[in-house]
Amino acid sequence: MTTTIKYLIKFGDEANIIKLFEKGEIYMNTIKSFKQSDRKEIGDKYEGTVDIKNFHNGELTLYLPDNPITLKTSKLQLSESYKNHIGNIFCSYALSDKLLYRKPVHKIDSRMQTFGSHCIIIKDVSKFLNAIFSELKNRNIDYSHNIVKYHNYNKNDHQLTLFDKPHNYAYQKEHRIIAYTDLDEPLKFEIGSIKEYAEIYETNVLIKNLILAPKNYIT
Repeated sequence: MTTTIKYLIKFGDEANIIKLFEKGEIYMNTIKSFKQSDRKEIGDKYEGTVDIKNFHNGELTLYLPDNPITLKTSKLQLSESYKNHIGNIFCSYALSDKLLYRKPVHKIDSRMQTFGSHCIIIKDVSKFLNAIFSELKNRNIDYSHNIVKYHNYNKNDHQLTLFDKPHNYAYQKEHRIIAYTDLDEPLKFEIGSIKEYAEIYETNVLIKNLILAPKNYIT
């Protein structure tokens, strides 16, 4: 089934939200920065992980010189990740029809307030995304985008992409754009004002009043 994104919401501090609104300032931090961040809502040690294997009730042998050690484990997880710079990410909250597949209405989780005091609702999603893609193309930067899928990494084995995250972040309903850059540094550029198709709100007001329901988007 095709998923349709009705709106995108970007949360942040007031100054950065105004820059996005007035100038279309796009800030894409590195994937490594998300992996290393100590902010609970942002930091994800699995960012850039490509493979996870879980072992239960097994043995782990450490082959030390002349003295191998075998440890019995009730639970062991091994993962493989990208070692070098991959690229940069622009994250937003996706209000999509997918959110109503198993429930009659959707409300934004109050934990989204930790992302900043203000937010911007982008009403013309295609125009906004195409403006970003156009600028990336002008800079000869490859990119991809999608809605993030969430998984319980403690169950089963997983082969992952950059659009997979642990299930404890599922409340963020993330859509991400990944720019495959060469330099290990933030990427910033402007796409022009988005005033004609966006609105600014205080985060707590939006979370309190916005309800997503079939055929109705109430603010």
